[in-house]
Amino acid sequence: MPNLFEAIIERDAYSSILYVVLGGLFLLTVFHLAIFFQNRNRTYLLYSSYTFFSLLAYIPVAESGFIATAASMLGIGQYSKVVFTIVFNCIYFFFFADFLNIRNANIGWYRIIVYPPAVLVLLAFTALGLYSIAGIDVIYDFKNIFIAIITAHTALSFYLLTKLKNNLKHYIVFGGLVLFVCSVIGIQQIRELPWLNLSRKMGDFIYFIGLFVENMAFSLALGHKQKITHDQKIAYQKDLVAELQKNESLKEKINSDNEKRLKVQNEQIKYLQEISDLKLAVLQSQMNPHFIFNALNSIKYCILENDTDKAVNYLTKFSKIMRTILIASKMKDFTLSQELHTLQLYVDIENLRFTDILFDISINPAINPEEVKLPPLVLQPFIENAILHGIALVEDKKISLQIYPENDLIKIMISDNGIGREKAALLKSSGNTPTKSFGVDIACEMLGNYFKPQPFSVNYTDLYTHGKPAGTQVLITLPRHINPSQTPLESPKKSLYSQT
Repeated sequence: MPNLFEAIIERDAYSSILYVVLGGLFLLTVFHLAIFFQNRNRTYLLYSSYTFFSLLAYIPVAESGFIATAASMLGIGQYSKVVFTIVFNCIYFFFFADFLNIRNANIGWYRIIVYPPAVLVLLAFTALGLYSIAGIDVIYDFKNIFIAIITAHTALSFYLLTKLKNNLKHYIVFGGLVLFVCSVIGIQQIRELPWLNLSRKMGDFIYFIGLFVENMAFSLALGHKQKITHDQKIAYQKDLVAELQKNESLKEKINSDNEKRLKVQNEQIKYLQEISDLKLAVLQSQMNPHFIFNALNSIKYCILENDTDKAVNYLTKFSKIMRTILIASKMKDFTLSQELHTLQLYVDIENLRFTDILFDISINPAINPEEVKLPPLVLQPFIENAILHGIALVEDKKISLQIYPENDLIKIMISDNGIGREKAALLKSSGNTPTKSFGVDIACEMLGNYFKPQPFSVNYTDLYTHGKPAGTQVLITLPRHINPSQTPLESPKKSLYSQT
């Protein structure tokens, strides 16, 4: 029966089987090469090389037909068959080392598996070159050495694979062992052993079976690897979704914490603002009675002087300024325009008492008095001091108020031609002048509370002419760009400028 099967293979089916195998090897070569160009996975290039050299090794086996003609034209004979057989067997080691990713698992094992076949491939091509160029025939002697070396190396490599922690190794070990055994059986020295006694064609047929089994094993391994990759991708996507959900939860928590912290900070700011407003209101409440007290003293002076007309005029102006004070008590700030209007009313009242006070206001065109904000009645104490402790005792009474910008600041300069601070202090100590007003101290506190945390300053300069006191200059420096909150109870412009 075995002889009958062998006879069928050799006489009837061998050529057909050979053409089927060669066609299959060609298709496998093209298929895996195309996959390599698609995803650049080196495993496919190595397997394509393996099937390509297997194809070249078995082209010379064809005895007739166009393949035999092509082999003759290309010069591929039995000598080339031996070389290509050595090459494709060595390439198989490169293939499974890359497929199982042995380099990353154990670099030492990778070198043991790959380096010897690489040397054998170089020696095989060297032998082919010597034969083609110099006619030196060493390939058949090298073939016998190769069989011994590759057998030992296969046993060592597959032993290392058994220790590798990779489930894909089972496919490679099974397919590789089947292919190796079938390849060894196909070798002339082996197949002609008395206990085998196989013909060349039968040996080739056995190799073809091994090649088919090995390719099936590789296909299963490839499918398994793709499944592992797919499962890893799904797991990665799940982890990514879980991480994104975690990040979203963390983001919501951070936003919630930030909202709570912002709410607390806003409450603190609101609380501090209320304290600041309360302090400003207290200072302002101290300023208003002080101002009224000084104005009533001026009215009292007119009445004592029996100057009825002046007293009536004084009361008229006093009623206007009282309205301003009432409005100021309900507001956090005035515009510079409102403040200057109030100062003019105040100087008009004092002019009835001291007469002939020349009050000059000069504003740089770069400053819009409607846009500049400051606490109500905060400049009045400085003008009052200039009158009571400066120009009251001189004949030619002059007060100038100059307002101009300097970088991001506003400068308010109040100058008088009075007796100077030194003489005023001397008169005060002797009791010849009224007690010093505390209005300036209150005004400075109001400015500090209003403009904080931005700085402000009040500086005094004594003026001299030919070495003699010639008045006092007060320089008030304020921030130019501020945005204080105010909640007026009524329109300040209407309250101040609609009065008659």
